[in-house]
Amino acid sequence: MQVRELTKEIVRNAAPSAKRYVLWDASKKGFGLRVSPNGDKTYVVKARQGRGSFAEQRWITIGSATLVKLADAREEATTILAKARTNQEPAPRPHVTFEDSVTMSKLCDMWLEKAAHRRRGRGPLGGSLRKPEYVENDRGRIEAHIKPLLGRYKVREINRSKIETYRDAVSRGETKLTKKSKKLRGVTRVKGGEGTANRSLSLLSTILSFAVREEIIDRNPCFGIERSPGNMRERFLSPQEFGKLGEVIARAETEGANPHGIAIIRLLALSGARKSEIQNLTWGAVDLRTGFLRLPRSKTGPRLILITAAMRKIFEEMERRDDDNWVFPNADDTAPFDGVPKIWIGIRAAANLCDVRLHDLRHSAASFALMSGVGLEVIGKLLGHSDIKTTRRYAHLADVVVRAAAESTADQIAELMKFGEPAAPEPPSLPPPAAAPPPSAARTAAPIRAAAAAFGARRAVARPDGRRPAATSSAQRSPGVGAPGGAVGGQLDMFEG
Repeated sequence: MQVRELTKEIVRNAAPSAKRYVLWDASKKGFGLRVSPNGDKTYVVKARQGRGSFAEQRWITIGSATLVKLADAREEATTILAKARTNQEPAPRPHVTFEDSVTMSKLCDMWLEKAAHRRRGRGPLGGSLRKPEYVENDRGRIEAHIKPLLGRYKVREINRSKIETYRDAVSRGETKLTKKSKKLRGVTRVKGGEGTANRSLSLLSTILSFAVREEIIDRNPCFGIERSPGNMRERFLSPQEFGKLGEVIARAETEGANPHGIAIIRLLALSGARKSEIQNLTWGAVDLRTGFLRLPRSKTGPRLILITAAMRKIFEEMERRDDDNWVFPNADDTAPFDGVPKIWIGIRAAANLCDVRLHDLRHSAASFALMSGVGLEVIGKLLGHSDIKTTRRYAHLADVVVRAAAESTADQIAELMKFGEPAAPEPPSLPPPAAAPPPSAARTAAPIRAAAAAFGARRAVARPDGRRPAATSSAQRSPGVGAPGGAVGGQLDMFEG
């Protein structure tokens, strides 16, 4: 046991050894410096709780030598030893668990390591492996938005207010930057905006749901946070614009544009498929016998795309290769052809359609189908949507179909009802017949008085025993129509029991 008066120089020069040891302070019994094999230095106090040889011995840690000054540690030790002598419990150090110490930055790293490679959600694809490029997109959003704004906070400190502040900051573009990418001459540009805020907020909600599963927090604070309205673009090509686009594509083909790029653009316009679904086609997925593109994997899982006559013509003009070969390979035949965006920029500029994106060909195919009377459920199947809510974005286009049906129906009814034609002249009306004079009051009152008198007389007749007289047959009561009082007697039968 090493005992010496501790000084700043001794504390600074204390070297670690293979085992942990304590340098005890000669000026304060029970106070010392503990040195660990990894080089950590901590001020400690060894005290007995109470007096006597049977008093409990306890070790109390004051703090790290790099954070607490020697004089402050010696003063704290004096207080602890004095309380121990009088049998007072020293104040316990707060117990900090792993869950309390996890920061958002650490949580994001945990999610990328444990859960990012699996699809989230409860649909048919829930739990399946994700594409590596999707994981890299999420990693980029984490590094660009989540860590700079929320990374320093503890996960248990994240609340609704901080999340709304984060959403608004991304919407305003406070996280935008331009930096060198990993590629040779690549540049990464991070932009903010409403759409970026929505996507990064969805990612943040997924990461916090992972924290709930890991029992770090009890509930996801993202629940109930309003999304930004966004600016979802809806650009649909008209028949005239489709005609102009076809002319420009044909001219580009004759001028020597890459045939793979031209074929991909034509197939996108004809099928309404996603760019990745056509661009990454292999010959094994092209089934010309049954007329389907059998995609083993797409954004929404395995999918069938119908091969129409126009699409079949494009495939038949190409040389068929082995099933595992790309339909549209690059120049080295090592990957799919990826020059479509560059070709499209030139084509749309020549067609004066600079606001049309390549993905708008998919929207336009859906709009043409809807305005042709095809239902939303069928359109969802054509586009490969796994949820009908995704297809409902085209529902407003059905107003054109509804209006046309309403106009056709109204025109037919109007023709039957002669709407808009001059009314035929009516024939001259004859004078109405003269009305019969109303009966006089005296003629009307006489039968009523007679009926009332007869009814009262009959109700007054009673048997000696107080009972009502026995009912007689209608033949006996009714003297007949022509008899005096006959009509009145016949009318009174309904009142007798």
